[in-house]
Amino acid sequence: MKSMTRKLLLSVIAVVLAVVALGTTTFAWFTITNVANVQPFQAQVISDEGIEIAIGNGDPMNLTWKTTLTTQDIYNYIASAYTEGFYFNHLTSTDGRNFNTLGTTGPGVGSTDGLLVLPLHFRSDSTSKIEWTQVQLTGTTASFTTRVGFTDSKGVTRAANSTFNVNPADAIRVSISGMIYNEVTETSSLTTVAYENPETETNTVLNEAIFPDFRGAQEDVLGVPTYIGVDGAVNYFYRSNAILPGGADSVSVVPTIQSVSSVRILDMTAGSIATAEREYYGTVTLRVWFEGWDAEAYNSLLGRTISLSLRFQG
Repeated sequence: MKSMTRKLLLSVIAVVLAVVALGTTTFAWFTITNVANVQPFQAQVISDEGIEIAIGNGDPMNLTWKTTLTTQDIYNYIASAYTEGFYFNHLTSTDGRNFNTLGTTGPGVGSTDGLLVLPLHFRSDSTSKIEWTQVQLTGTTASFTTRVGFTDSKGVTRAANSTFNVNPADAIRVSISGMIYNEVTETSSLTTVAYENPETETNTVLNEAIFPDFRGAQEDVLGVPTYIGVDGAVNYFYRSNAILPGGADSVSVVPTIQSVSSVRILDMTAGSIATAEREYYGTVTLRVWFEGWDAEAYNSLLGRTISLSLRFQG
C-alpha cells in the first residue's frame, strides 16, 4: 500500500500576470484612470495522493474535481467569473477580504472590481488540515523615469527625469481566507492571512497601518503650510497632482506577514460524504490585489509582469 504522506496538498499555483495599462498617464498608480488588464497567464495546481481540487463557486457536488488543475481550468474560471474582462485597479483593504477603490467614499466602496479572486475547494478521505507553507511573489525589476522630483520610500530624493529601479511585486498583496477550528472555544471562524514581500533594495514594508496620517510633512506653498505626503508613492502623487489622494489623513490597511513556512489556513469539515462525496471538505479563497497605499505603488508598475507561486500541505 502506498504511503499517504499528504505533505504536498497543493504543489504549486504559479500565476504569471502581464499587467498592461489601458491608457497612458504620468501620475501615480492610484490615479483614478489607471487600471490594468490581465493577459493570458500560466497556472497549475497539483494535489497530493488522496486529495482532489476544484475551482469555482456553488455546490461542491456540481464542481469538476481533479488531482491537477491546469492553466486552462483556471483560465476558464476567470473567463466565466469576469465576463467583461479582468483588470487590476488601485484597491485597499483593512482585512484582506473587503476592498475599497482607493480615494473613493461613494461608488466603488466595497467593490471587487480590479481584484483577482480564486475560490479553491479541497476534499479528501485522509487529511483535514491545510497549511500554507511557501510563497514566491516576484516581478521583473525595471528602470522608471520620473517626470517630477519627489522623495522615494527609502528617503532618497529623486530629481525630475531621473531613473531608478522598481518592481511590480513590491505593491502586490496576497490573502488567503479559510475556516479555522478553535479547540478552546470549540467553534470555527473565518481567518484571513495576508502577505507582502519583505524589505529589499526596492521595497519598503507597509505591513499594518491602523489610521495613521499619510499626509506627511508640510512645506510652504504660496505662503500656506501644505501637506506633501509621506515618502514614496504618496509624495509622488502629490508632486504630480498638487493634491493628496482622498483619505490620506486616516489610513487603515490589512496586517501582513513577510514570510511563510507553516501557516494554518483551513480545517476541513468532517462528515462531508453527503455534500462532497468525501469525508473531509473545505474551501479557501485566494485574493490578489495591488495595494494602493503601498509606498511602491507607482504608475511605472503598468506594463510589468508578476509571478505568484504558492504551496500548501496537509
